[in-house]
Amino acid sequence: MISNTDIFRKKLLFRSSHRGTKEMDILLGGFFKEWGNSLNESELIEFQSLLELTDKVISDWLIMNKTTTNIESIGISKKIREFVDSNTIGK
Repeated sequence: MISNTDIFRKKLLFRSSHRGTKEMDILLGGFFKEWGNSLNESELIEFQSLLELTDKVISDWLIMNKTTTNIESIGISKKIREFVDSNTIGK
């Protein structure tokens, strides 16, 4: 039987890998494919709230390294930053 949490994870996987820009699909979708099953319920909710932000805001934070309190106040943002930093080509 599929739990509500499993359905929620599937929805987050889809939303994180179908953002509208290829870069965000790769970064956020890649993060969720690797870490989604190990996130607890509160982290899943935090990830969902991050997905509510625009690609522009997220890419400014992840790629351009702009300080964004809207994102940095979300607990899971540290894990996402670490994932992106460790998987960026050329680092």
